[in-house]
Amino acid sequence: MKRIALLQATALGLLAAAPATLSAQGRLDSDLLALCQVAADGGSLAAADLPLCRDVVASMQLVQPELGLTLAGGNPVLGTASPLGTKFRAIPRVNLGGRMTFAWMSIPDILDYPELPDEPVGTVGMTATMPQIDISVGLFEGFDLATTLGGFAAIELLGSVGAMVLPSGAGFQNDVTGWGLGVRVGLLRESFTAPGVSISGFYKAMGRVQYGNVESGDDAQFGMDMSVASFRAGLSKSFVALGFALTLGWDRYSSDVDYGIAGPTGNLIPVAPENAPAQLVSSRWSAFVDVSYIVLFFSVVAEAGWQEGVKLTTSRGDEIESGNFFGTIGMRFTL
Repeated sequence: MKRIALLQATALGLLAAAPATLSAQGRLDSDLLALCQVAADGGSLAAADLPLCRDVVASMQLVQPELGLTLAGGNPVLGTASPLGTKFRAIPRVNLGGRMTFAWMSIPDILDYPELPDEPVGTVGMTATMPQIDISVGLFEGFDLATTLGGFAAIELLGSVGAMVLPSGAGFQNDVTGWGLGVRVGLLRESFTAPGVSISGFYKAMGRVQYGNVESGDDAQFGMDMSVASFRAGLSKSFVALGFALTLGWDRYSSDVDYGIAGPTGNLIPVAPENAPAQLVSSRWSAFVDVSYIVLFFSVVAEAGWQEGVKLTTSRGDEIESGNFFGTIGMRFTL
């Protein structure tokens, strides 16, 4: 009876906390909004420009997790969660791979902002694409727990390098390169009777990207760099020529952001200047499914994923959602 009462109390607590959690997901960053108010109080920003500044903040919050997920990627070793191990004694096994990740995003149209307060704010949809080269090197093959149950505590070193391609026609001013280093720890190596199971941690970073350009006539602009701390837990199993993998992920995104809007004469009014940026931090859960076609040591992989979404409201009361689905195609060669 005590256990039942405890479960009931826990369930009631979760239900009570749920609305607060959902509403917190839809809040604009208070520190970034405060900088808009500081600029208005100081006289550099007109009170009529506060709605635009608010929507710039919303745009950065919507863009960050999409760019962060494009950088972080899904399964750290595309198509498999099974630890590599070594070939002979200290000779490591190696996975070499290439992938192309696609993420879709939508933000308020801050570049061509309506002049009248009763006009609706438009939205801009765009796609971020990142071709990336991956490598994983087996450092330790782990321990055997039983017959056909090996790979426990196996260790792999992970690395990646890539270039994020952003649509200039939608307002981005530049592409940017990214890199990453991480480690994967095996819990179980795939065998005839057992799936592959592993956990991993990855740190990835990229340089500054800019959206909009006031000097070119846009109404606002912002810039952000990106660093991502990614954690993954995965399970995989192959059946002759087909392989399947399921991965659960959690990412923490951190960016230095700068932003500003156009003044009456078209000059940039910095709210957070590039030489003194503000910080934007967020985190998201995600899940991925990989399907592989395997020919000996070569695999062609398609990956589909879901990212925890967030809805933000524009200054005109319209909701825009960030997150949901993304995709990857790639290949992997195992030596």
